[in-house]
Amino acid sequence: MNLRTKPTWELRQIVKALTLPVSSFLNTDEDNERLKQAQIVLYERRRKNTQSINMEVKWIKKKKYIIQT
Repeated sequence: MNLRTKPTWELRQIVKALTLPVSSFLNTDEDNERLKQAQIVLYERRRKNTQSINMEVKWIKKKKYIIQT
């Protein structure tokens, strides 16, 4: 199963469902592998989205700001 193509909300739901105390002992080896993969994909997405963006703010005569990326 390719988890990289799934939306973030769906990955969060997978992790939530597979980490519940009630279902944790019912998980198969495949479920545990899917849980690890989903956590890795979420971690990578979080790291990618938190990278800083270099922006320059310039002042214009009419006191407006322009943000350039």
